[in-house]
Amino acid sequence: MSTTAIELIVAALATWRLTVMLWYELGPFDVFLRLRTWVGAYEIPPQKLLGKLFACFWCLSVWVGLGVALVAWLWWYALIPFALSGAAILLSGGGRVIWEEMNNE
Repeated sequence: MSTTAIELIVAALATWRLTVMLWYELGPFDVFLRLRTWVGAYEIPPQKLLGKLFACFWCLSVWVGLGVALVAWLWWYALIPFALSGAAILLSGGGRVIWEEMNNE
């Protein structure tokens, strides 16, 4: 497998993991929950641009992917912990939990 393919896999898994963290998880000291509340993601419907962005998993993944692409272009090794975490969560069935949560909206 080429280095480019490995970098792409790492970037894809890191994008998924970071998007899930921002969109769904509480985080340490509820930091991600507070961030989503601050940007207005829980308003019905969200009024702020960032609130709209954080309320949509698919939209958020595009922007997180852009950030990941920039990091991957500069120093892709920094994404490995997120990629490994994302792979572990997906392998344990965590992707199903996220899928069900997205469809409950």
